[in-house]
Amino acid sequence: MLGEVNEGFRYAQVRLSPARLSHCMRWFGTVTRADEIARAYATTRKAFGKLLIDHEGVGFMLAENLIDLQQAALMIDWCAGVLDTGSAGTTESSMAKVAVSEALFRVADRCVQIMGGNGVSRDTIVEQAFRELRAFRIYDGPTEVHKWSLAKKIKRDTLGPSRHD
Repeated sequence: MLGEVNEGFRYAQVRLSPARLSHCMRWFGTVTRADEIARAYATTRKAFGKLLIDHEGVGFMLAENLIDLQQAALMIDWCAGVLDTGSAGTTESSMAKVAVSEALFRVADRCVQIMGGNGVSRDTIVEQAFRELRAFRIYDGPTEVHKWSLAKKIKRDTLGPSRHD
């Protein structure tokens, strides 16, 4: 046996926040690459006589990708900073997991949309990123479980420990 009897859950909790954050970082890298591929596609492929990026709908999707990726990077950096202080970072890692997984899924979805049929083919990692990002929104706790946990914390912090039944 490793550790003390009946302490397994507590031991697992110590690794939970850093593990969530490492998933966020890994998927951030993958989706950043998918966005690079979609950008290259939109700046070389023409439709209706002009580059795809010059069509407002495609250009706006790429702009939204840029915004979501920056926000995800900031959440990752913020949560890492909290963990670097020695804090358990449970609340912060829940917030980061929700925000990053949702943002990265939107980016991956837009990359597929920009690339059309090529986005769902296995010719690039875009299809794989989209498919696997969908699963990321579930493992390490689905978005709804993290939101539920955060809502309980908000209630506890607002009402105090004796009034949260």
